[in-house]
Amino acid sequence: IEQVKQQVMAGLDREVLSPAGYLGDLLGAAGDKVVSTLDALRAHTNIAAPDLTALSVMPVANTTTSGFGWREDPINKRRKFHSGADLRGKSGTPVLAAGGGIVICAESKNGYGNLVMIDHGNGLTTRYGHLRTFAVKKGAVVTAGQLVGQVGSTGRTTGPHLHFEVRIEGNPVDPTTALLVGELERESPAMGRLAAQVLQPELQRGKHSDLDAPAKAATPRPERKNATKRERKPLS
Repeated sequence: IEQVKQQVMAGLDREVLSPAGYLGDLLGAAGDKVVSTLDALRAHTNIAAPDLTALSVMPVANTTTSGFGWREDPINKRRKFHSGADLRGKSGTPVLAAGGGIVICAESKNGYGNLVMIDHGNGLTTRYGHLRTFAVKKGAVVTAGQLVGQVGSTGRTTGPHLHFEVRIEGNPVDPTTALLVGELERESPAMGRLAAQVLQPELQRGKHSDLDAPAKAATPRPERKNATKRERKPLS
C-alpha cells in the first residue's frame, strides 16, 4: 500500500499540486481568487468538485492486493475493468466504515456477495463486498472507523478479501486516490479541490491497475522458412 500511495502522490504532485503551487506562488494573494474562479467555471460547465472530506479510514489497513482500473480478471483471465480495490485479509478480519454516513444496503448482491453500501452525502458512496457477516443493518447511521462486517469470500471471488469501492455520483473512482484527496481537502481545501480533478470520470475510466495491469498481447511466433503447412481436418 505504501508503494501505491507513493505512486498516487507522485501523480498528484506532477499533474495537479506542482502546477497549482507554481500558480499560487506566481499570483500570490490572487491564488484564492483563481480557485474561486475555477469553482465558478465548474459550476457553469457541470463539472463537479467532489467533497471527499468524509473519507478518513481504510476499511482493512495496508493490504491492497488488486488495484482499481483495467486488469486481468483473476477468474476468466480476460481484460476487465475493476471498479474497486481488493484488500486482502483472513476470513473474519474486521471491516471498518471509510467515513460516516447512512447504510443504504446490507444484503447479498450477485457478484458482490454480502454487500454493505454507505451514503456519505454529496453524491459520495462506498461499497464493501464479499463480506462474511454483517455488523450493520439498512438505515443504520455509522461513524468513520465503525465495524460494518467481516472479510469473507461470498459472491464471485477466488478467496477471502474485501472488495472496496468509492463512487461519486454513481461513478467508481480509485479508492486509494479518493482517500488521499479527502485527506488533502481536510488539510488544504483549495489544493484539495484542485487535486480532486484527477477523479473526473473520463480520467478514471482509462486507468490501469497499479498492481495487476492487464498482460500485453502475446507476440505471434514467426513462421519458419520452407515449413510445410499442415492441413487441418474438420472436426467430426
